[in-house]
Amino acid sequence: MSESDTEVEIPKNAEHLLVETIRQVGVSNYSLIGRLTGLNPETVRYKVNKQLANIGLSVQINVDYAQLGFSLGFLMVKGRSSAGKSWLDQCSYLSYVGKLMAGDRYICVYTVPYRFKKKYLDLVTSQQQAGLIESFEFQEISWIRYPPLRAEYFDFGTGSWKMDWQRIDLMQREVGATAFFPANTDLKVDYMDVKILRAMQEDPTVNPAKIAKEMDANARTVRYHYSEHVLKNKFILGNNLRWVKPLIEGNQGDLMQVVFAFKNLDQKEIELAKKICNRIPFTWLEAGTQSRSYFAFLDIPVANFHYTIGNIEAHAEPLRDKFEMIMLDPMKSRSLNLPEEMFDEERGWRLITPQEARTAVQAVKSSEA
Repeated sequence: MSESDTEVEIPKNAEHLLVETIRQVGVSNYSLIGRLTGLNPETVRYKVNKQLANIGLSVQINVDYAQLGFSLGFLMVKGRSSAGKSWLDQCSYLSYVGKLMAGDRYICVYTVPYRFKKKYLDLVTSQQQAGLIESFEFQEISWIRYPPLRAEYFDFGTGSWKMDWQRIDLMQREVGATAFFPANTDLKVDYMDVKILRAMQEDPTVNPAKIAKEMDANARTVRYHYSEHVLKNKFILGNNLRWVKPLIEGNQGDLMQVVFAFKNLDQKEIELAKKICNRIPFTWLEAGTQSRSYFAFLDIPVANFHYTIGNIEAHAEPLRDKFEMIMLDPMKSRSLNLPEEMFDEERGWRLITPQEARTAVQAVKSSEA
């Protein structure tokens, strides 16, 4: 019987090593992972493609938008649907859309080429004038971080969390690579780079040879862009495993999605907020803004919800007048990939609506057919 037919048992410490190795090198090269972990490459293939998904873990690529020449920000919107239309249908360059529970309010992360920053916000204003948005506010992001899966608190046998809150409270070191956004960054990405990054976001296991085949492109050209552009320019901030079991199984009721928003902080208060939220294993995204705010996004198992919130509130007592907890709807919140459709092979990035982009892509496909 082959490894693809039965579950492969490996020691617990090997599973932790596998998670750390994936974070460092990704999952597109099973032979490399095998050499670094001591596992058979076929065992690595099976673990990545079968077992991780079966226990509710998803491998994800975190693009470093700062290195692409993008500006990031939080966009808080109170929408107003009109004749079946939504402001989301007209808003491009969103990497995350979080819908608040009840009502028509959203907290989003926008990722837009720096040169379009002002025009982009002008387009949002035009949606307000058109009646699709009741009100909105934005804050520019100065740094962003994706904390890695904390394997020491995860049971790989059951696919569930095993919390040791005393151990968490002792944690001092912040985890996860941080991307900083300078005032302005020249665009370094080209058409092939965008195609490669988008393909890796959609399937983190994909390698340059497979990307070339799917694009009907020269394999040497794709490998060159991958090694000389994507890797050397550090377009990928990191690889990560994210716990998404309730979403995979369609049991959103087992998941509580929460945002902690801290505002008007001084430097010491920012450091305290970061320390409080970064040590929580359920934090998957955190960011600071130029206006001295700090946001932490958490995916919390419902069984751990009350203790997690209580723990954060207890440690954040000195900041009690400066933060709020925002509840999101996990059925209507989602992460989005790099908007490949917004990139023109000759002109580069464009600032058009998603519908205009889809029409343009369809026109190109029709002409090629």
